Amino acid sequence: MFSSAATRTKIHSLMQQLRSYPFLHQKENAERCVRLLETIDEQYAIYSQLCHSQSHFIHHFQDILHKHRIEEDDIFCLLEDLLILVREKTLRTGIPQANKAELAALTLVFDGKDWSKDDGTLFSETFFYKVPLSLIHAISDELHGNQQDAQYLPQ
Repeated sequence: MFSSAATRTKIHSLMQQLRSYPFLHQKENAERCVRLLETIDEQYAIYSQLCHSQSHFIHHFQDILHKHRIEEDDIFCLLEDLLILVREKTLRTGIPQANKAELAALTLVFDGKDWSKDDGTLFSETFFYKVPLSLIHAISDELHGNQQDAQYLPQ
């Protein structure tokens, strides 16, 4: 998804909008979004390969990319989309592989006051439970597939 030239061009355009538009109430979140978009742009191959399990957030992110002009009301939702991507990527690659922007993003969720594990929001349910569970399922499916493959190998 992130590997296509068209998507990366849209990411660059979105970063420009976030940097230039005077978001009065969401300025800090707009800056966080820019840092995360820069990370996704720099690591587009990794994000393309690893981040695809949470379709609601990915579809919303793609909708934002296709908008001609981002509105202030879009920023917090965009931040949540990006946080879900970071969560999936860092669970798959490990925290030691995370850069400063990704670590700051995770800290924002774990230590911040906007979300908690049991706040009942789709974001928190996805971030704290669905993304880790999807990773466990993927690992389990892979192990199960390898066991089935092994039974067909010559003894």
